[in-house]
Amino acid sequence: MGILIGVFCAAVFCDWRFYRIPNLCIAVGAASGFYMTYVSYSVPGLLETASSMLLIFMAFYPFYLLGGIGAGDVKLFMMMCCYARGGMLIRYLLVTMILASVMSALKMLLFAESRKRLFYLGRYLRKAVLTGAIDTYQIDKTQKRCLIRLSIPAFISLLLMCTGVY
Repeated sequence: MGILIGVFCAAVFCDWRFYRIPNLCIAVGAASGFYMTYVSYSVPGLLETASSMLLIFMAFYPFYLLGGIGAGDVKLFMMMCCYARGGMLIRYLLVTMILASVMSALKMLLFAESRKRLFYLGRYLRKAVLTGAIDTYQIDKTQKRCLIRLSIPAFISLLLMCTGVY
């Protein structure tokens, strides 16, 4: 888990500073995770990990296409498949999303720009439901107070998982 925490620290730093997670971070984390999976579980473990990665990709890729989540975040969740298996992976993702929701709610309480984004989301969803048209979700990256860097709640969730909180 030390390698994973180190990779996450680098990913959080890059995401915080540059709004992107380098592929090198993901590659190092995934390679070490695949190696440890192979050593612990042999080929069946690698197949299970690869299928979990495919499921995570299929679940989160539509959100990436809509602009609601970054590609680095999707790859970060895929990398976690190498370290968390089955129910633990689902708990990890659930805790991450709950933490991201709490962070979003706090930002909406504190910043007017974030509240405006909530109204934009409401209009976007209303249009999608009434007309069936799904447009790209517009994100203004110049409004820093409106962005949630998903690597931060993902890292907090990892720390909670490693310390045995869940």
